[in-house]
Amino acid sequence: MTTDIASKEPTQIRAGDTIEWKRSIDDYKASEGWTLKYAFRGSAGSIDITGSADGDEHLISVTPATSAAYSAGNYDVMGWAEKGSDRYTVFTSRIEVLVDLEAAGSSYDGRTHVKKTLDAIEAVLENRATKEIEESTIEGVMIKRINHEELIKFRQKYLTWYRQEQAAEKLKLGMGSGNIILTRFGT
Repeated sequence: MTTDIASKEPTQIRAGDTIEWKRSIDDYKASEGWTLKYAFRGSAGSIDITGSADGDEHLISVTPATSAAYSAGNYDVMGWAEKGSDRYTVFTSRIEVLVDLEAAGSSYDGRTHVKKTLDAIEAVLENRATKEIEESTIEGVMIKRINHEELIKFRQKYLTWYRQEQAAEKLKLGMGSGNIILTRFGT
C-alpha cells in the first residue's frame, strides 16, 4: 500500500504517528547540497527535525518511535535551508502536536484549560452552597476565600470563553457555530 506524502508542512501532527512531508524549494535544492531543518518551540518542549535529500526535494520523515516522545501542545515552528555557513528561513508557522490517545490510556483528560478552570469554579460554587465563611484563621494562618460574587463573575467569563471554544470546534468540523445572526430588513 502506498501513501501520498504531503507537499507542505502540516498544521497538526499526532505524537506516535509516522510523520512525512516533502518540500520542493527551487532556490535551495537538496541535490545541490542544501539541508532542510525545522525547530519547534513551545511551552510543551522543543523538537528538532532534519530532512533528507530525495532528488531535488527535501523529505521529512519521522518514525513513530521518535514522534511518541513529542509532548502535546502548540509550537512555533521555523524551517530553514542550510548549506555550509549559509542559512535561509523558508517557513514559519504554528503547528499543534496532538496527544497519542493510545499511549495516554485512561489517565487522558481532553478538556481544555478553559474547561478545566470552569469545572473547578463550578465545583467551588457547588461546595460553597452551605458555607458562607470568607475568612478564617487556622493555627495562626489567615485564610481568605474569593467571595461568591467574584466567583460568579469568573464563572461567567470562563463560560463565555468555553462557549467560544465550542463554536470554534463546531466550525472546524464543518458544522454551524450555533450562534444566531439577527438581521433586519427595511427602510
